[in-house]
Amino acid sequence: MRMRLLFLLGMMLCGIFKASSQQYTFRHYQVEDGLSHNTVWCAYQDSKGFMWFGTKDGLNRFDGTSFKIFRNNAEDSTSIGNNFIRCLFEDNKKRLWIGTDNGIYLYQPETEKFRLLPASNIAAVIWSIKSDSKGNIWFLIGERIYQYNEQLNRAIPVFSGSQETITSLCIDSGDQLWYTANELLKCYDPGKGTLTSFDIFSHSHPTEIKIINTILDCRNGKLLLGTTTQGIKIFDITTGTYKDALLSNSDKTPVYVRDFVQINDNEYWVAAESGIYVYDLDKNTYTNLKKDYNDPYSLSDNSIYTVCKDKEGGLWAGTFFGGINYFPKQYAPFHKYFPNNNPRTLSGNAVREITQDKYGNLWIGTEDNGLNKLNPKTGNITHYLPGGKPGDISHSNVHGLLAKGNELWIGLFHHGIDIMNINTGKVIKKYTKANCNLNYNFILSIIRAQSGEILIGSQADLMQYDTATENFTNVKEVLENYNIHNVMQSSDGTVWIATHGQGLLHYNSASASRGQYRYDPLNRSSIGSNMVNSTFEDSKGVLWVATEGGGICRLDRKQNKFTRYTTKTGWPSDYIFKILEDEQYKLWVSTSRGLVCFDPEKETLQLFTQAHGLLNDQFNYNSGYKDKEGNMYFGSVRGMISFNPRSFIRDTFTPPLYITDFRISSKETPSKPGQTRFVMITPEIELAYNEASFSIDFAALSYTAPTMTQYAYTMEGLDNNWINTKSNKAYFTDLSPGTYTFAVKAAGNNGKWGEPVAVTIKISPPFWASIWAYLFYTLTIAAIVYYIARFYYKRIQEKKRIRLLQIEHERNIEIYQAKMNFLTNIAHEIRSPLTLIKGPLEKVIKQAIHIPAIAKNLARMEKSTNRLVNLTNQLLDFRKTEAKGFSLTFRKIDVSKLLEDIFFSFKPLAEQKHISFSLQPLPALHAYVDEEALHKILSNLFSNAIKYSQHSVKIRLQQPTTEYFIIEFSNDGYIIPASKKEKIFEPFFRLSENQHQEGTGIGLPLSRSLAELHGGTLYISEDVTSKNVFILKIPLIISTDNLISSHEI
Repeated sequence: MRMRLLFLLGMMLCGIFKASSQQYTFRHYQVEDGLSHNTVWCAYQDSKGFMWFGTKDGLNRFDGTSFKIFRNNAEDSTSIGNNFIRCLFEDNKKRLWIGTDNGIYLYQPETEKFRLLPASNIAAVIWSIKSDSKGNIWFLIGERIYQYNEQLNRAIPVFSGSQETITSLCIDSGDQLWYTANELLKCYDPGKGTLTSFDIFSHSHPTEIKIINTILDCRNGKLLLGTTTQGIKIFDITTGTYKDALLSNSDKTPVYVRDFVQINDNEYWVAAESGIYVYDLDKNTYTNLKKDYNDPYSLSDNSIYTVCKDKEGGLWAGTFFGGINYFPKQYAPFHKYFPNNNPRTLSGNAVREITQDKYGNLWIGTEDNGLNKLNPKTGNITHYLPGGKPGDISHSNVHGLLAKGNELWIGLFHHGIDIMNINTGKVIKKYTKANCNLNYNFILSIIRAQSGEILIGSQADLMQYDTATENFTNVKEVLENYNIHNVMQSSDGTVWIATHGQGLLHYNSASASRGQYRYDPLNRSSIGSNMVNSTFEDSKGVLWVATEGGGICRLDRKQNKFTRYTTKTGWPSDYIFKILEDEQYKLWVSTSRGLVCFDPEKETLQLFTQAHGLLNDQFNYNSGYKDKEGNMYFGSVRGMISFNPRSFIRDTFTPPLYITDFRISSKETPSKPGQTRFVMITPEIELAYNEASFSIDFAALSYTAPTMTQYAYTMEGLDNNWINTKSNKAYFTDLSPGTYTFAVKAAGNNGKWGEPVAVTIKISPPFWASIWAYLFYTLTIAAIVYYIARFYYKRIQEKKRIRLLQIEHERNIEIYQAKMNFLTNIAHEIRSPLTLIKGPLEKVIKQAIHIPAIAKNLARMEKSTNRLVNLTNQLLDFRKTEAKGFSLTFRKIDVSKLLEDIFFSFKPLAEQKHISFSLQPLPALHAYVDEEALHKILSNLFSNAIKYSQHSVKIRLQQPTTEYFIIEFSNDGYIIPASKKEKIFEPFFRLSENQHQEGTGIGLPLSRSLAELHGGTLYISEDVTSKNVFILKIPLIISTDNLISSHEI
């Protein structure tokens, strides 16, 4: 037992040493950044370059800009079945396997759906998924190992009937399976079927927990085994022996290891419960990275569950509470100095002045919290703050620094100059306007001239300090009231004075020359601005001027002309603060929007921003320094950075570019039949006309500095020009139907443009603009033209027909008028002789009354004569009504009595023809009528009714209304067809069925005309179909004019 303890002690003493400190700054991604959950269980980069993260609440795909989350949807069988993601793996067929708390799923990129591996939903956790060199897939499910059978598409147990508790799985380069079970390390060779066991806890105390969480094949004949309580065990495959490493943390607690990732041949990152161990296997040294509550760039949580290395060399760490931590590959390693609660950090944020003394100490003056001394070798920082005691600095706002021998001259804001003894750190002298001949107390710049004199630039003048007399005097070459920001002397002895508002001043005492450069808006070769922050002379003697608002300017001293470099020429900002030069003759320039490395010869630049590791993008006035080793220091408004350009690594990585999303009106485009939705592998997208407004997301999969990625896109068919953008999204609105090609390309951190990727977008026209629609329009127009032509043709034909009818009608009227005139003339001619005949005939009849034979013949003659007289009278009366010359005289009569009188006059005729003849009269009914005309109407109707009846005639006087009286004449003769009920009122029209009856066709037309002259009407009822019913409708009252005089119609 004693020997065992001595052995362990020796291992701890001589085994592992803490490595020298390198600054590790992490970028954090948490729920607030789009991550589904801050507990990250696993991390993996697929063959395309996407990062995948398994959390306790969903699977996340990350493209450097945004997370896409996949969660279980109970209503969607194609969603992932469980949200607790335990492991991820992509096989040689580029299939992504996802192990969950309940089942193994395969991701289908063409639809972004998931497929459950049959029989894999064993009630156990999927801890690990691995593959050998032949492509065989192995699973650690619960406490058992399974192999995937491609043909059966299911996981098959490897060790059937085994009761071992397996806690970890690894496959080495020889396709051997290494796993731990029952406190033993075991090696299974599937090809040979052999199984070998190794005791890896022989050094351990019997009571210690002996569990291996993870195994890593180092590919050099060694395995790294991560334990729960015994750190790392390094196993030699060749000898079958092991040694312990990283047994305990700095607080003497055991190291709990969860995961490994190999960085290079010897360096490994170890995910532990106590942070990350950066472990060098050969040197047996380590660095423990942990959460520092005073350092926002440290790990966000100490409980590390997974570590992963991406293709760029960046490291990803998943934590239990802190989400994802990312340490990018250090192409440009910037060391950060910023204030926090640690006394070894800077005292203030706004770093203004930086200089170095002869001892190598770096002095850093801040504008918000005093003076700092940095020992570059130890990294220790000492603070010097105003405290009101002797030896303390006078003010916390430092604007000028000069290290002169053992003295440090300190220019202060409105408090003059303090001189500090560098060895003691105490202020030994103070110069102010009150105790010496300083003109102003606001000191902005202090330099030592080549002559040994000290030049002091203040808010309104330039003074020099004579070290022999210890007096301050005004520099005669520079007038007062110049707001001086910086003073610099070039190699030829010229003093350059940067002012705010008066441009750039210069003088040379040796040559007795002086001058001033001011901004001239009409002269493009003038200095860029009158607000000058600082000047710099490079190794070739070229003078560079940092301006505020005018960019950086290069002075051609021979021609007194400036060349301006501004945002118009590709610079990130026109506000320039400080200029330095490295050993490669490149200028390093601090601006308000990042740090620029400028090659004056090629006139090319490279921009570094917060995305590359800077504290922030805005630097501070006149804040920069380069030491003898070539290290550069730049001050910003949030602290200071340091770096050596020689340590920068050229970034040659060309990020793969993908179109990651396609959204219509802020919604992801749904998949269509025969068309995959995942734009990344879809060469063509078809859209309806109402989907013509959409956005396209794209991403270049570089994680080092994704915000610095530049994109350019074009939409062929709309605008063939390339549009440069920093955004990874393009918007298009209301595109016209047609075929377009969207192409996008990207430039990574190295500025090199990659090949574009493209997708074809087809926007279908609306139905009313489709080919079928145009065919329909053509047919419709043709049909319309046809029908219009046909319409006009028919219209012309109709006009012709109407014209012919009109001509025929006019002709008929002429014939009718001629006929009527002829008949009227005949009637006149006939009526006179008939009248002459009728008188003597009546006398003869009276005389021959006693001679029966003669009386009978004379009666016949009288009847015929009366009929002819009646006919001529009717014809003449009808002619008068047609010619509107028939006069009516209205008077009040008893219509009922007139109706009865006429009824009884026709009754003998009805009896003679054996016709049932009845009248339904009313009591006295008075109306204003022309009695003679009404008598003619009633006589004609009685005559017609008896003439054309077969058995029965009924006359009924209806109960009058307030306006009319109505008389109905019905008979059971031949039923007049509906089509001829109006024709019978036409003159001379007779029904063919009644041609055997005597008649002239004048009675009914005359009766209707006379009824209409009364303001009434005569018609045949449409309601009764079993017999003929004539209805006479006459007004009861006529206007007063009709009573006074006859009414001429």
